[in-house]
Amino acid sequence: MKRQMIAAIMCGVMVFSNVTPVLAENYKSSVKIATTGDLPSNAPYGNSNTQTSITTNSTFNGLVHVDREGNATPELATEWKANEDSTEWTFYLRENVKFHDGSDFTAEDVKFTWAYASSSENAGVKWPIIGADLIDEIVVEDDLTVTFKLNTCSPDWLMYAAQKIMSQQAVDTMGEAGCAIGTGPYKFEAQESGVSWSLERFDGYWGEPELTENITFQVVTDASTRALSLQSGDVDAIFEANASDIVKFQADSNYNVFQADNLANVYLGFNMDRLPGESPELRRAVAMAINRDDIVNACYEGGACAKPSYNIINEVSTGYAEVDYVEYDLDAARALLEENDLIGTTLVLYTFAKYIPVAEVVQADLSMVGINVEIREQSQSGFTGNLRDDRQYDMFINATSSTGGLLNIASRFFETGSTVSCMFYADPAFDELLDAARKCTSYDAMLDAYAGLQQHLAEQIPAIPLCETYLWCIGSSNFGGVNLGNQTYDVDFSGVYVTE
Repeated sequence: MKRQMIAAIMCGVMVFSNVTPVLAENYKSSVKIATTGDLPSNAPYGNSNTQTSITTNSTFNGLVHVDREGNATPELATEWKANEDSTEWTFYLRENVKFHDGSDFTAEDVKFTWAYASSSENAGVKWPIIGADLIDEIVVEDDLTVTFKLNTCSPDWLMYAAQKIMSQQAVDTMGEAGCAIGTGPYKFEAQESGVSWSLERFDGYWGEPELTENITFQVVTDASTRALSLQSGDVDAIFEANASDIVKFQADSNYNVFQADNLANVYLGFNMDRLPGESPELRRAVAMAINRDDIVNACYEGGACAKPSYNIINEVSTGYAEVDYVEYDLDAARALLEENDLIGTTLVLYTFAKYIPVAEVVQADLSMVGINVEIREQSQSGFTGNLRDDRQYDMFINATSSTGGLLNIASRFFETGSTVSCMFYADPAFDELLDAARKCTSYDAMLDAYAGLQQHLAEQIPAIPLCETYLWCIGSSNFGGVNLGNQTYDVDFSGVYVTE
């Protein structure tokens, strides 16, 4: 298990600084990056879209930043402490921090953020802040001290403290537009819908100024076209690419290829509200019939761009535990289907363009045991919400994501009544395990409880983990500075530069 956060949780004073890369070259004032889709919102809680996340990673800060190893480092808070049972967390805030509208950052903004962003009824909030339901009261001790009084033990509260802080004054005076005002090293500049949007370096930033004055994100939805835009010099870098193109770029010294492990898992989810998806026998048979090696070989260049996954919480996630999983066995799958009169079943599978090749492998594998799969391609934009509204599917393929605390993936995807899950999983036994994990007073105890949750999901199979892909950004040979983080939501382009 990963236990890296333990040292950071009860820390004393910590110092944070931006480290500017030392290069002998001059830098271009502007950098162009081709990304996978349009920007639906420039406010951190305005959408769960990847483009919203990568934009607001440059325009906002949290109280802390959680790095790839699960360690919390200071951002808007320089120091923190928790009481013995982790029900109260006090943060001491950085002085002389300005929002992009020139207003001062104070503890009142912290309190305002968790109150305002907790409800989608408020303008500019469609994806509520994580962790608000754990808060009993937020006490502003003074301008630079704030205490979270929780309604439960939360030894992992530092992971929630990474949520982005909004300006109360900006929202009060500007309305919904004020939701885009942060304290980050860049401020939002302009957008041409469906074409591009741009960020401008914020001169009043509290940290060291970034090297690039302007960052422009260009909308290029087709992966092959993105690769061509880099090769032609139209852009300096591309975010995400076809596996075949990635391998080609890796072999070409004219390009810098940035790769990172990704805590997101590509998975097959079942719709528990629709027969026969709720059948445990069918779910087990499907799990036994899918060959993950087929998927990574056929869809990810023989495994160069992904590896098989057997736990819905993948290997780079904090709290990962090994589980006993259902193994690949075609004969056993067919026998189970025959015993339950499920041979010839037709299952409707929803996914979007990125995962159509994966869906086709699943379709081929299941055909070998007598299950017919009907693939229906959907739009990637708003995929989760559209599935929840439609519900006319038996299975879907998507990737997990995680923001907030240790148990976030488990609760968001599998807790009864989850408002974001497309599986509609309802399992009292799982809910009891989750509730017990939440009541743990120590981080080690929570990790142990989390391991039990993972084993339970591996046995009940509401979803089948398929593969762990990698994060990719590819740039010209003089491009650098991207921080890929742990998942697409964490990718940070604030430090990018191009030397001339």
